[in-house]
Amino acid sequence: MVDAGELFLRGAGRGAHYVVATAFARTYPTASLEEDAVWREVVAATPELEALPANVRSILGYAFTEMMNNAIDHSRGENADVRFWIGREMIAFEILDDGIGAFRSVRERMGLPDDLAALQEIEKGKATTAPDRHTGEGIFFASRAVDLFLLESGELRWTVDNLRDDIAVGDVEARQGTRVRCEISRNSERVLSKVFGRYTVDADVPAFRRTSVRVRLFEVGERFVSRSEAKRLANRLEGFEEVELDFDGVQEVGQGFADELFRVWARDHPGTRLLPINAPPAVRWMISRVDRDSG
Repeated sequence: MVDAGELFLRGAGRGAHYVVATAFARTYPTASLEEDAVWREVVAATPELEALPANVRSILGYAFTEMMNNAIDHSRGENADVRFWIGREMIAFEILDDGIGAFRSVRERMGLPDDLAALQEIEKGKATTAPDRHTGEGIFFASRAVDLFLLESGELRWTVDNLRDDIAVGDVEARQGTRVRCEISRNSERVLSKVFGRYTVDADVPAFRRTSVRVRLFEVGERFVSRSEAKRLANRLEGFEEVELDFDGVQEVGQGFADELFRVWARDHPGTRLLPINAPPAVRWMISRVDRDSG
């Protein structure tokens, strides 16, 4: 990290310690704040951002303004800390607000039992605490556009690693508000329009009509057997035309789970097509058995 310019050494001997080298750090009162104005201020103060490839700059601008907007419009907090790190290989930013927390906000709005249930709804996309003004797409797309996305709220941390194509959910010490961190390589070849395009059914109609859900996020363990689990997974999926259900890491599903999801729910929502992917042989067999029985 020292070589990358992300840390520098202060002091010597026993008093030596490393300090994070921030390129930009400021606290903003969120009242009447506009996210695009903050982004322009960051860019003006860090000319290195202007020198980045256009695709990387576009992703950073999108992710930052979306996450800043969440802190302004949804956090119910008074202040937001903004920090940028510019290393030789990696660009990173964090936004920390002092509000009620992202998971609690979604949980209260949607009447969910806990923060994990709120995270599960955010993962699907279109989960918003202000449906009259927002589509709920910001976190969904930002978490898929950058290399690494981290969100901490309450006692829960959600990490999306797009380089490894993996996610992690873990416990953290309880905190007030929300901490979001995004990282992206200076040389990333990811293009924002292609990230959006993956979730568009019709290339001529650039609407958010397709989503991808990691099934294993919805349960602790590797087995899904009950109809109630299927109902929880399927909640709000009717808002999409196509849903990619990623069964990676799931070793077993029960007949009730498969029947509820791929026969009962699919029958009641003919406008939504469920597309299971990365299912191991046992899971594929159970899904195909339901399909045969329904046919």
